[in-house]
Amino acid sequence: MKISQALFHIAQSPLGDLIVGIAFGRLSSLLPVSRIKENDYVIAFWHPRPSWEKHILLVPKKQIRSITSTQEEDGRYIAEVYKMAKEIVLKLGWDKSGYTILVNGGDRQDVHQIHFHLCSGPEIR
Repeated sequence: MKISQALFHIAQSPLGDLIVGIAFGRLSSLLPVSRIKENDYVIAFWHPRPSWEKHILLVPKKQIRSITSTQEEDGRYIAEVYKMAKEIVLKLGWDKSGYTILVNGGDRQDVHQIHFHLCSGPEIR
């Protein structure tokens, strides 16, 4: 099993909630992921377990559990997600072929760190 996949399984556990928040908030440079783009607010990388042919995750570098737990001061992080998504879509030419951006919540959220899925191409699972 790849390291990134093993970490994904850990992230789904109760202890993983704490680890994920710290990892993205303070240790993102150490994450074993295939980075696409990164700034002070967001990291974008290829999903280690993709559900679409082309599947990118965009994760704020602040521990934010879900969309319903966002605070006013989190607005900058969320805005940066969409700014980076736009840059990636244009760079990859997905504006011509089509794309989806989504965020899960509640029982549909596997990892309790807000993250956005940027996808293109057919669903593969």
